[in-house]
Amino acid sequence: METERRESAGTGLLSEEGIELKKAKILLDSVKRLLRKQAKSHLKRLLNKRHPADVAYIMKHLSERERKEVLQLLEPEMAAQVLIKLDSLSLAEILELIEPEELAEYMKYMPPDEAINIIDVLPKEKKQSVMKLIEQYPEIWKLLQYGEETAGRIMSTDFVALDEDLTVEEAIKKVREAREKEVFYIYVVDKEGRLVGVVSLRQLILSDPHKKLKEIMNPDVIYVTVDTDQEEVARIVQKYDLLAVPVVDKDKKLVGIVTTDDVIDIIIEEATEDIYKMVGTTDEELWEKSLIKIALYRLPWLSFTIIGEMISGAIIKMYQHTLKEFIAISFFLPLVMALGGNVGNQSQTIMVRALATGRIDPDKPWKVMFRQIGVGFIMGLIAGTVAGLVVYLIQHNYHLALAISISLLLSMTITATVGSIVPIIFKKLNIDPALPSGPFISTFSDILGNLIYLSLATFLLVKFGK
Repeated sequence: METERRESAGTGLLSEEGIELKKAKILLDSVKRLLRKQAKSHLKRLLNKRHPADVAYIMKHLSERERKEVLQLLEPEMAAQVLIKLDSLSLAEILELIEPEELAEYMKYMPPDEAINIIDVLPKEKKQSVMKLIEQYPEIWKLLQYGEETAGRIMSTDFVALDEDLTVEEAIKKVREAREKEVFYIYVVDKEGRLVGVVSLRQLILSDPHKKLKEIMNPDVIYVTVDTDQEEVARIVQKYDLLAVPVVDKDKKLVGIVTTDDVIDIIIEEATEDIYKMVGTTDEELWEKSLIKIALYRLPWLSFTIIGEMISGAIIKMYQHTLKEFIAISFFLPLVMALGGNVGNQSQTIMVRALATGRIDPDKPWKVMFRQIGVGFIMGLIAGTVAGLVVYLIQHNYHLALAISISLLLSMTITATVGSIVPIIFKKLNIDPALPSGPFISTFSDILGNLIYLSLATFLLVKFGK
């Protein structure tokens, strides 16, 4: 497919994405102009005829006052689809403008799993109000009974399941009647609604019209349960290249499906969550207006850092006599701490993401772990050699240069080891491996680097002199 077009003005090549962005910006300018002119009837017709994704782009670039005006002009069904298309930050800002009663009305026009996604990101007070109002929507309410971040919570109930005793001809007729549903696969169930097989659309069309579904179905169905963690669901869909995976309850009755678009949302959500955790915060910051409360979200890890750095300071104090006698030692303390911390964070990030994406088995992580340790050793050897040479050229002190070289080699190797092992330990303890990142490794590296470097420098310089 051709991915670039020449602009009519002949000014060069513009990608299709660029053309769409240009159109969106023109639409945004038109909306702002109509808002200024208060041409509400014209603007209402314009907005409700556009694709929800285009309106979501517009909402992202409007002021709070303009967003309120646009929301009032949108039909409830259009408003519902626009909310689904918004990015998390814009959604957080716009949901603050919508009253619980109004939001509950919008959810009537959303797929249940999309409505659940919005409910899950609401602040606690508004969430409670909305949940009371949506008890009248049984499909949404049913999904809310499942645990957060499980297959039951994110599944779609819009699927096609057919009785195993139907003929192919009858099944095709049923599929045609279900044209409004998401038909990725035909799921085959028994009289009690238990999942017993699956048939692809291609296989259904090409099979003998008089055969029964149970004769042509694949009985080896890949499925998940309502309690399966959403990360595991994403790994299964990715592993088997599925367009959708069926979800069953404890009795193996088919209750929903998780589609690829849901999986993409899961991957983005989990990656974002890990990033927040790795810097010692949470996505609740997006909703919080109080700067004091936002600071309180971050303080626990910073408190850990304060304690760690106090220990690091105590180690430096232990060697104050050495530092007074050999002041040049202090010049290179930041170098040892920074390089050790960087290597440790790199190793930990690799391990955390590898565990999150299922690229390594938590029960057999040794190959990847030893690889990270080996990389840390090689980088320590190179950095130590280069730094040692530079220190010798600057200070003309062989023993100080040797202390720097050995310290970098040891600290970088050890922090790479710790950065690789800690996520595995946390995974074994059923604790999110992303939690001990950033602050932990940085603080540990500072303590370790100071201890190794000052010990070596003291030994070499005091024993062998300047």
